[in-house]
Amino acid sequence: MPTPISNPSLGTPATIGKYRIVREVGVGGMAEVFLASREGPEGFSKPYVIKRILPQYSQDEQFARLFVTEAKIAALLDHPNIVHVFDFEIDRGNYYLVMEYVAGASLLGIMRASVQKGLPLGPQVAAEVATGVAHALAYAHDLTLPDGTRLDLVHRDISPGNILISRDGAVKLADFGVVKTSVTETPLGIITGKWAYMSPEQIGAQAIDRRSDLFSLGIITYEVATGRRLFRGSTSNDTVARVKSAIIPRPRTIVPDLDPLLDQIIMRLLERDPRTRYQSAAELVTDLENLRITPAFLGGSLRLRTLVRSLFPDEQSAALAASTTPRPTPMQGFARITPGSLSRITSESMALAVPAAALRSPPEDPSEAPRLELSEPTKTVTWRLIAALTLACLAASALFWLLVL
Repeated sequence: MPTPISNPSLGTPATIGKYRIVREVGVGGMAEVFLASREGPEGFSKPYVIKRILPQYSQDEQFARLFVTEAKIAALLDHPNIVHVFDFEIDRGNYYLVMEYVAGASLLGIMRASVQKGLPLGPQVAAEVATGVAHALAYAHDLTLPDGTRLDLVHRDISPGNILISRDGAVKLADFGVVKTSVTETPLGIITGKWAYMSPEQIGAQAIDRRSDLFSLGIITYEVATGRRLFRGSTSNDTVARVKSAIIPRPRTIVPDLDPLLDQIIMRLLERDPRTRYQSAAELVTDLENLRITPAFLGGSLRLRTLVRSLFPDEQSAALAASTTPRPTPMQGFARITPGSLSRITSESMALAVPAAALRSPPEDPSEAPRLELSEPTKTVTWRLIAALTLACLAASALFWLLVL
């Protein structure tokens, strides 16, 4: 483990409970995340991830209840495709969770790095990631309490930032902090998740069930398979409108050699009417596993392993990139909805390990490959710099000829 970093001016503690803080990883709507270690005799050291409720919200009953709910749900979850939660404690009046450290990167980071380094992800990666998440959802959606009560759990935030890929190619679903279950209740007026990855019924504040998570997974699978953003617009209102009514081009119109079965799976996941969508993650798992045994999709976990290690050559590179990202505005993941307020609501909530993906919205020309573009402010600054350098060169040239003459 690297040497611990503690910066009192930023409020990063040296320890939380019995865990030593290595660095802050990120901060989101109601919590901050740290890379930590638990140390013991004879040089024993084991890495963990600490998720702690932000101090300013620790006394807020609503946010504390959401965090406690996450801890209670996490205690029930035990599946290889779900990030494991080991402990739930209080330190100096603040709740915190102790979670499994996944050495690797989030899918969000992988999508961004693949664009930057020119390594497209493609259908094989899309199928492998979708299969891992589908297994996690099949387990979580059918979870019951010890007394047999069905939880009817809905994750509600299936997005690239909450899907982690280990350096060994394992796919793990994270962040059950905004789940809906039969024994919990979302505070009135709060919508959770990220606009670009919500189902139409979720974005419309309608009643949702497990099929909503499947629509979100369909968006992710589409984007990874094609390399194109599906619904992301220039504003929140634009994104909302696209989710509700934008025409969805078949993936095969973008990737002509895409396997027909994967094309069918994605389009069925993206049915806007939940009744014509996949009805369960278990049903989806069956189709994905049938796809993965075909020659083109064999060795998916090895492909993921190679991809992660190619994009992030050392174990710390993804975490280091995350530790330098700007801190998002608090509360952005829990925006209150009122009529006409969509334009004032930000589209992103907390992502565990990486900055926002730099993929563009789908261009009109399907053959155009995704690429990074300068934002308008960056372009303005760049041209100003060029103009200033040009003027400086002209002034220097004039001064030279005056001296010569």
